[in-house]
Amino acid sequence: MDPSFDMLCDVVPGRESWRVKVRVIRVWEVPNFLNHDQTNSIEMVLIDEKGGKIHATIRKQLLYLFKLKIMEGQTYKLSYLAVAPSSGSYRTTLHPYKFFFQMKTKVQICEGDSIPKFGLSFSNISDVLSHTVDYDYLVDVLGIMTGISVEREYIKDGRVTKMIVMELTDKSGKCEVALFGDYVDILQKKMENTSEGLPVVAVQFAKLKIFRDKVSLQNVMNTTQIFINPDIPEAVELKIGDISSGLDQTGVVPVLGPRAKPTFEEDFIRDNPKSTISSLLGSSEDGIYVVLGIISDLVEGQDWWYPACRCHRIVSADSGAYYCKGCVKHVFHMVPRFKVKFRVRDATGDAIFVVFDSDMFNLIGKQCSDLVSAGKAENAGFYPSELKDLVGTKLLFKVEKSSSTHVLFDGSFRVKRICNDASVMQIFNPSLLQVSTKEIDNKSPESGGLVDDVDDEVVEEEIVEETQLDGFVSDLLVTPETALAPPTKVFAGGSSKRNLSKAFEESDVLYPKVTLKSVKIEKE
Repeated sequence: MDPSFDMLCDVVPGRESWRVKVRVIRVWEVPNFLNHDQTNSIEMVLIDEKGGKIHATIRKQLLYLFKLKIMEGQTYKLSYLAVAPSSGSYRTTLHPYKFFFQMKTKVQICEGDSIPKFGLSFSNISDVLSHTVDYDYLVDVLGIMTGISVEREYIKDGRVTKMIVMELTDKSGKCEVALFGDYVDILQKKMENTSEGLPVVAVQFAKLKIFRDKVSLQNVMNTTQIFINPDIPEAVELKIGDISSGLDQTGVVPVLGPRAKPTFEEDFIRDNPKSTISSLLGSSEDGIYVVLGIISDLVEGQDWWYPACRCHRIVSADSGAYYCKGCVKHVFHMVPRFKVKFRVRDATGDAIFVVFDSDMFNLIGKQCSDLVSAGKAENAGFYPSELKDLVGTKLLFKVEKSSSTHVLFDGSFRVKRICNDASVMQIFNPSLLQVSTKEIDNKSPESGGLVDDVDDEVVEEEIVEETQLDGFVSDLLVTPETALAPPTKVFAGGSSKRNLSKAFEESDVLYPKVTLKSVKIEKE
């Protein structure tokens, strides 16, 4: 150890004469907040020969001085660096301070064989999974790849982005790691050069995400690094350790993913019991039932959409933003989602069925945000023509009957899936429906099926059958907090239960439904 250099663990504010010998283990550019074609700063992680790490930043004004002098993997002698507290979410190191390059900062390339090459600091997967609140630091994990999903696509900000999820297992447990965008190609390219069997994967600078109480990891754009079968002692030990003895090391990586969605015939004919509306209303047994009915009307004076958080729960306008009780925090975006109450009749009676976002999209082929924008965010008492046109439509409804006194569905039935396939409806049992669309009047339901009066403060959640995707698809680009960071965008407040036009127009409305698509060759 050269005594003429300071160790990173000793760095504190109060002096600028720090002189360090370090390796740049990661460097990346952060785009401008408003113009992604311009660079706002260069961020990097430095490590010294003792393994101490610190974050460093080159501000926009100094890019012309240092941009071409810093290369990833190279070692340097650095001096005259400013020191400031390290703050914000997703910090790259545990060091309480960070370096800022200055006009007088000196950069000199040097030899550094004694300095670690990768700077990996692994956390046990069980420790990662033990977190119950947001964690401010990026983590490194090492595990055997025991599963991988098919490549999928979703739409964010009008652009198609790729996604893949892999499962990593170490001796303490297993967790899912979601990769987005270019990281999908990076992983697949690295996998091409591996031999058969289950590879050991190291993920450096991964972001910890908690979604619906489940902890997962995901990449941070331009920051995360992925190593397949890295030449490090920890990887060798994991490969030959006890954990690998129970795994099939000769086969291919198993495919992850949710169970394929049942076909209409499976879901509506074979897997769930049939029912008439009168039986549904009179039965005391909870469960999932299939009903063949005709939409006779829309329930008057009821909201047909609700403003939702990304987690699908309802949000309320508060202090110039929106508050989500599910996430227990303010959010600055809301997503309009369908919640339409239909009167549905068959030959035995009528009831109110509540239909949510994905089924409404399948019925009318339009996103809720499109209809809300066209209707200037009107809600209760106003129905778009696309919804009115559904009156008289015969459909199969898979509905949930629950004896719960939950105010949201008291007296009405939540629709879990809709089928408009004529051949499946014919198989169901045409004798159950002895009423034509012309015979239907607009009478109120005679028993049950009462309109529920939803309180503003009730947190509403649409139950989805997807995986953690909604939780993964957020904060994909992390800009470390600096004094030059752009101000937080705050929207003007003002909203009400019955007319959210002002809040809607002033917010950035996201694409309301994540669309996934499996790619046959598993490559975009």
